[in-house]
Amino acid sequence: MSSRLKTFTALALSLSALLPAAASAETAFLDHRGKTITFAKPPERVVTIVRSAPIIYRAVDEKADRIVGMNKDSLVRYFTSGIYAEMLPEMAKINASAAQDGFVPNVEAILAEKPDAVIQWTHDEKLIEPLERVGLTVVGWQCCSEQDRLDYVTLSGYMTGRNDRAQAILKAQSETLKALDEKVAKLDKSALPSVLHIDKVADQIQVIANGSQDLSLSGVTNPAADNTGEWWRTVDFEQLLVWNPDIIIIPAYATDLNPKDFFDNPVLASLKAVKEKRVYKQPVFARTPDAPEIFLTSEWLAAIAHGADFAPNFKKQILDSYKLIYGAELKDGQVAAILETESNAPASKYAELFQ
Repeated sequence: MSSRLKTFTALALSLSALLPAAASAETAFLDHRGKTITFAKPPERVVTIVRSAPIIYRAVDEKADRIVGMNKDSLVRYFTSGIYAEMLPEMAKINASAAQDGFVPNVEAILAEKPDAVIQWTHDEKLIEPLERVGLTVVGWQCCSEQDRLDYVTLSGYMTGRNDRAQAILKAQSETLKALDEKVAKLDKSALPSVLHIDKVADQIQVIANGSQDLSLSGVTNPAADNTGEWWRTVDFEQLLVWNPDIIIIPAYATDLNPKDFFDNPVLASLKAVKEKRVYKQPVFARTPDAPEIFLTSEWLAAIAHGADFAPNFKKQILDSYKLIYGAELKDGQVAAILETESNAPASKYAELFQ
């Protein structure tokens, strides 16, 4: 079993020992700084500066009533258009003045909301210090390992008093990845397909060299990985040809790039993935790597690499996952949009894989 999968399982088991907190019960927990955070009751007014925090907090709390402020980037990226805007229209009504430029807090605007808690990144002390200096309670989230992302759900469970919800979401992730891990374990490790994630194509090509997604869980390798810790690398076509990946994946956030751009590019025509039409656009559920449904990406990639048996009844699983996490009843057109069905139409066997 992979280390990531052990983490999912351990967290799901540990959460199963917790009972739903009563609305008035005091809770104390450690944030990602190791600082003890104590609430006499679940905070009624929460401001989020972490970009994906409104999505996660809303998923765990099952409502947006207690989110009174967010990062402007959260609003622009997630709640003005797309699936989150359709599923969670109430999110677009939340004040988005908590941070105007990246994650630098707008302290005056935040104070105006009279928050009981603020969720903020820990990677720069200057992002938290101004908030605590004026007496605000800050829950620190660190970025961006798989463990951190699991913790976001756990921490939201502690804050909302909805450990039951956190448990249910983590359990769904754990069970899915456990079943996938068992299938991948049977593959010939010496013959795993190579997968390259490319998000920019111009005179130079930008690839994800050392991303946080555990590609081994999907039974694939990354020829660009070099253990430097640098997320992106910029390479020329010659290097791309040396790697000559079996599959090319376009990240979901690269909204201006599609498989057709690769298939129509004569410079890229000699690449194996292009010749075999194995260039795919990631589904929308991968657009934010912190979203509670991100685990579906591993299963999707395994199906791309090894066949539909690695993601059986995948459309139903999308429906069930979004129902559990967001309470959403997706329509067929929304599922097709999530899967990037139109963009992936020219890619090999995509319609067959996810029919």
